[in-house]
Amino acid sequence: MRNKKRSSGLLVLAVLALTLTMLAMFAGVAAAQTETVIHTFQSGSKMDGSQPASSLVADGEGALYGTTGEGGKYGFGSVYKLAPPATEGAAWKENLLYSFTGGADGGNPWFGALVLNSRNGTIYGTTRFGGSANAGVVYKLTPGRPWVESVVYSFSGGDDGKIPASGVIQGPGGELYGTTMAGGPGGFGVVFRLSPPTEPGGAWTESTIYAFTGGSDGYEPLFGLALDREGAIYGTTEGAGDSGSVFKLTPRSGGVWTESNLYYFNGDLGGLPNSALIFGSAGALYGAIGGSPLGLNGYIFQLTPPSAPGGAWTESTLHDFTGGPDDGSYPNGVIFDSAGALYGATETGGANYLCCGGYGTVFKIRPPSVPGGAWSENVLYSFAGGSDGYGPNAPLLLLGGTFYGTTLIGGTPNQGTVFSFTP
Repeated sequence: MRNKKRSSGLLVLAVLALTLTMLAMFAGVAAAQTETVIHTFQSGSKMDGSQPASSLVADGEGALYGTTGEGGKYGFGSVYKLAPPATEGAAWKENLLYSFTGGADGGNPWFGALVLNSRNGTIYGTTRFGGSANAGVVYKLTPGRPWVESVVYSFSGGDDGKIPASGVIQGPGGELYGTTMAGGPGGFGVVFRLSPPTEPGGAWTESTIYAFTGGSDGYEPLFGLALDREGAIYGTTEGAGDSGSVFKLTPRSGGVWTESNLYYFNGDLGGLPNSALIFGSAGALYGAIGGSPLGLNGYIFQLTPPSAPGGAWTESTLHDFTGGPDDGSYPNGVIFDSAGALYGATETGGANYLCCGGYGTVFKIRPPSVPGGAWSENVLYSFAGGSDGYGPNAPLLLLGGTFYGTTLIGGTPNQGTVFSFTP
């Protein structure tokens, strides 16, 4: 009996030691991977936005800028700035730079990151609606007290396109490039260019550099563009068949652009590109598939350029999301860290999957340790759907080892959040 009691005591001590070790491990993980809400939107005050669907950009002082699709003073969305605290742990300070009226100035700047001019602080962006024909605008915000909004271009809804939902990118000469998800000669969307005025106070010049036909070239270029060093433009379409495509626009002499399709997604495996593309090493492209006509959970892909001119691009799936409690569902794009790992967020899935489909995740995908090996994914954070936010709907921003992002809803009044995350 004495030996049995001693064995039982040792078993209890062993279990206790294991439990304490596991708790210490979990505490270490919790300490190393911290999600912090740095702003909760309060649109009921009329001086804050609601539903931040765009990704963030930062200035040289570490301040964050973004848009909300709704809310603001007039209910048609806003542009906001979040200034970091002077002392660690203090609150970030929000400043609503502009509230859209939904009229000639534009309305509902839902998707697409802003363009921030580092020299003078000028901001460029797009709104889905508003403008002279309620077909959307490209706008400019000039710093001041208050900030001044001016319309760079107002879409007619005809051959020039309508609903510029994806924001703009800026070229080396100050020109702006973007897409409209509809409009154009066939109504299938366009890629446009806005050239800056040649003299102070002059007008910007808009040109349609490609109009989609709705055939093999696709339709609905919903997400943003990427520009390479040679001036070529890359983007995605929501439709080409039923699954979407990746396209390239190459500038030619005389202002002519040539469109080529690099890849068509297979609807049986997944389709519907869900983010702008990013460049990796050796000209490879990376992006996210947010789902498919079959209701799959999305995946992260890599497109490798051909080894010889005229060859085919090669697509490979880096991670296929399961959508269960141990993984996310519907990724919203990826970014690289300095070590070559990819980070992103999913709109749903994660730890609360069994009760409600999950509130979204932050994930990391590590490159293989040996050439030709598999990439490995793990969930770094699962949103709880309460004050920490719900449904991250845009790519992350990386600043000095900390990631920043937005959740479309969640937060205390359920109007969305801006969060930071430290792996």
